[in-house]
Amino acid sequence: MSPKFVLAWITSSSESLLTMQTGGHVVFVEHPQRGWEIPGGHLNDDETPEQALHREVKEETGLEISIIQWNKSYYRDGWVAYVETKSTPTQQPWNILDEKVEQVAWWSDVPPVVTWTTQEFIDLDNWVKELKSA
Repeated sequence: MSPKFVLAWITSSSESLLTMQTGGHVVFVEHPQRGWEIPGGHLNDDETPEQALHREVKEETGLEISIIQWNKSYYRDGWVAYVETKSTPTQQPWNILDEKVEQVAWWSDVPPVVTWTTQEFIDLDNWVKELKSA
């Protein structure tokens, strides 16, 4: 069964993962009302989850990604993909032409949350760490 929405946990293929103590880099987008979150969105009627994820990430971040693995069980109606980009992390946020995104940035820790919870980001980071250590 296809998900209603897809999300991307984006790391750089040359960087370590988000950790609360030692740093690392994950891409987050700042939504005007929901605050910082990971990129993603709903599937269009004619899209596969993979197509929707690539489209949403491109629209919200401008980045090209490679899907490494899906987590189909963390959210009831959505899938989260661990993805990598060849783009190099920077300390400077950037803007994209998307009215639903105020800015995009690489974060070394959990950004200030509004709608999401810190625990969601920690859980997703731990999932990716487990994948990388397997």
